[in-house]
Amino acid sequence: MKLYKDLAEYYYQIESPGRNFSNEVTFIQSLLDKMGIKSLLDMGCGTGEHINALQNFGFTCHGIDSSPEMIKTAQKRFPQGQFEIGDIRSFIAARQFECISCLFGTFNYLIEDKDISFALRNIWKNLGRSGLFLLEVWNAFPIQQIQRKPITTVSTSRIGETIIQRNRGFRLKEDPNQEKILVEVNFVYNLDEKVIKDRHIMRVFYEEQITKLLEEHKFRILKVFGNYLQKPFAQTDSRMVILALKQ
Repeated sequence: MKLYKDLAEYYYQIESPGRNFSNEVTFIQSLLDKMGIKSLLDMGCGTGEHINALQNFGFTCHGIDSSPEMIKTAQKRFPQGQFEIGDIRSFIAARQFECISCLFGTFNYLIEDKDISFALRNIWKNLGRSGLFLLEVWNAFPIQQIQRKPITTVSTSRIGETIIQRNRGFRLKEDPNQEKILVEVNFVYNLDEKVIKDRHIMRVFYEEQITKLLEEHKFRILKVFGNYLQKPFAQTDSRMVILALKQ
């Protein structure tokens, strides 16, 4: 996926228009403070913005990502941070953490049931006793309602002298076994005169599907929000922000 490789150095600026980074950090900081949590492992840390912000608030943080280019960019941007290449299905930290976060679309790239199981078992192992798991996933309902969206421009970013126009569209993919809900997301990036096409296959979930998976892997659901302002989750929300405790 070219976003996490060829475009890694521009990743944060590309994603920023579609995110509210300040709300995300405030949510996580408030949550950790409220629960007396001091250490966090971010699985799928990208270019390290959450790690850097939370470290500045005094938390002990560690970030992993499966993309070498993303980790290289994180280390360059935030040399004081702790980052390393790692897969959420197999990474074992040198210590257990009080909280593990897996945000944005990271978990949605786990297509097969076995990969989801590997990841959840591994997250459980890396959490300390009664540790907190903070998970963000895409909600299946609005995507199934829309079915398909043509490629249109969603953002334009300027990084130095480089202007990047991001175009995006998606369509539902058929699962022969009708067990998984898959979506094909297509991006076209215009970087000045250069055109980069990028295709992502992702698995989306209904609330009852993802909460059942968590419970089957020894997590207890605390809350399900529809955004980082602690809005209770509604069926039409584009995402779920789930708080779960290791049992």
